[in-house]
Amino acid sequence: MNQHTPKPLPPARRIALEALSHCLFSGHDIQATLDTALSAKPTDPRDTGVATEIAYGYLRHKGRVEYVLSRFLQDPGKLPPKMRLAMGVAAYEMIFLDKVPAYASVDWAVEFSKTKPGTRLSGLFNAVLRRVAELGETAHDPDFYRKDASGPEFLTRWYSCPQWLADMWRHAYGEADTLAYLKAQLNPPALGINLFGHPEADELYADLAALPEVLDIEGMSFALPPGTSFEDEPRPPLARQSFAARQVIERLSPAAWPEPVWDACAGRGGKTRILREKNIDTFASDIHRGRLAALSRELPEVTTFEADAATATPPRQPGTVLLDLPCSGLGVLSRRPDTKWKRTARDLDDLVRLQTEILDNAAIQARPGGTLAVVTCTLNPDENQGLVRTFLAAHPGAALQTEWTTPPDSPLNEFFYGALITLAP
Repeated sequence: MNQHTPKPLPPARRIALEALSHCLFSGHDIQATLDTALSAKPTDPRDTGVATEIAYGYLRHKGRVEYVLSRFLQDPGKLPPKMRLAMGVAAYEMIFLDKVPAYASVDWAVEFSKTKPGTRLSGLFNAVLRRVAELGETAHDPDFYRKDASGPEFLTRWYSCPQWLADMWRHAYGEADTLAYLKAQLNPPALGINLFGHPEADELYADLAALPEVLDIEGMSFALPPGTSFEDEPRPPLARQSFAARQVIERLSPAAWPEPVWDACAGRGGKTRILREKNIDTFASDIHRGRLAALSRELPEVTTFEADAATATPPRQPGTVLLDLPCSGLGVLSRRPDTKWKRTARDLDDLVRLQTEILDNAAIQARPGGTLAVVTCTLNPDENQGLVRTFLAAHPGAALQTEWTTPPDSPLNEFFYGALITLAP
């Protein structure tokens, strides 16, 4: 008798599982692993959309899904990691994707369970996932997640986050703001677009400004509701940029910064683009060559050089150093939901040490009396207010001019911190 050969996974599920496996088990960034999986072979745009929705949605709700499964599994840890992931993805679909029939999720997951040699998991998969399907609206009822839970335990289940993170936010920001941050990270971020440099910018500006759903406009940048898509996107494509990142730069009043500006942690050039839009003399560096190459393609007029901001000496002495510091990313979990499953409380101390080195070097490289513009995309006082106050205490004559954080009730679902420091003359 021939052994049953499992049916191949539907393309969207294959791509999502591959990306999530590399992300969660090998520590890679979800966007990078998703891009790799999507580029491996030609993919129908519909499958691309579904795979992306599954990968990001599962990471946002992983904690809630795992709690649901724990109600029907005696010991989830005994499942092989990739099998546990597949069951979790199928359960996510059943709970959150209304357009996917429950039987379809059960079918592909049961077939996938048969690919593990020497195990008999199909019956378990079938039984557990059918129990999940029977929950119906109960899976969306907060009281279901309160069973035998303390207040902190409920937050970790319902809002799908590590307990150390919820505890830190409650201690630092209080109950009300913590709930706002927890709700925001469960949702996709607003779509941010910057038209600067696009050949059809004027025409596109008028079209976008006329959209009734526009959330906000700042300069050449727009914030649109999460999930907004364009049926016929122009060529070249529109530049995506976090609108919350634009906001924090604007609150630091860049038009008044002494020039030239050294964007010392430039990445792909999002902040540089904002400065060039304002005709500010800017040059840029980053430690990653690939990111700098992307910046040069987008903004060829900007001088760039590869450098570590903690040790670099720039080719020109800057009047202002813009520091978009490497940070824990706890303010942009809506965009990078894998971060909350990779970071630990111990990681934060190492980041503060690196940030301190970068700030100290920037103070040496800037002109006397110059300016440091400090930006992070995290919600952690030690990397934000604490970092700045430690720097001010160590640098007599330096003064804090401006400090700002994205409000907790922002509709953008992303949170940035910014500080403007004037150095001693």
